[in-house]
Amino acid sequence: MTALPADRLTPITDPADPRVREYLRLKEGDLFRGLDAHSPHGAFICEGHFVVDHLFAGRYPCRSILLAASKADTYADLLARVPPGVPIFSVAESVMESIVGFKFHRGILAAGSRPPPPSPDQTDALLAAAPALVVLEDLTNIDNVGGIFRCVSALATEGTPIVLSPQCADPLYRKSIRVSMGHALRVPFVTLAPWDTALARIHAAGFDTLALTPDPAATPLRDVRIAPPRRIALLLGSEGPGLAPDTMAHATHRVRIPQRDGVDSLNVMVAAAIAMAHTFQ
Repeated sequence: MTALPADRLTPITDPADPRVREYLRLKEGDLFRGLDAHSPHGAFICEGHFVVDHLFAGRYPCRSILLAASKADTYADLLARVPPGVPIFSVAESVMESIVGFKFHRGILAAGSRPPPPSPDQTDALLAAAPALVVLEDLTNIDNVGGIFRCVSALATEGTPIVLSPQCADPLYRKSIRVSMGHALRVPFVTLAPWDTALARIHAAGFDTLALTPDPAATPLRDVRIAPPRRIALLLGSEGPGLAPDTMAHATHRVRIPQRDGVDSLNVMVAAAIAMAHTFQ
């Protein structure tokens, strides 16, 4: 275990201290915390040591750490990796509860800085370099979005980014990051807008699109072959409505995962995992 210098910890005793304002009342709203001149794009919050570890290893700057003082020895090795200049705020567990608004047993939180949205040229470069794509249309369930990021990290071709419609849940929402086990901080993603031209843009970048549907008339996923140099973009819609009719109509292939008759469609996260394991392995 690495010994943490005592002067690395900044004690906080007042839950209203402005230095910890980004952690206040987490259940009341997680989007774009900490708007100020120093960080015009705000902050996101990471919970627990596994997720904080991903923050340190990922591409987002860490703004600060909020630590229960009782966990300082437990997390000494992790805290030793906090970048120089990043404050580690140490609080009693009762103060932690007062700040975040609920009992938080993991004992460590981190605030990361959101980057500015990519420029059109940066987005085009991301699409051009991607070995494959996973495209999410209007997924508003935070658990599904976070879970799919974890699936992409585990099952998709390395370097595969996620493309989001503007109506998707935020991958950097606190719960989404937690459900992804931190992989929302590692898997690149981009939101394409306007969405009505997104599919044409993806096709023009060299991808064939596979629209996943439970429709029995669709082609079984195992029967689809994409010939290089074309690349695969897997399209996933929200549970219930699925992909929009216009998206279905303009996809290169409509594909399904074969399943027993009389069984309702799979949860989108489960379907995504099966489709990725089949398509990208």
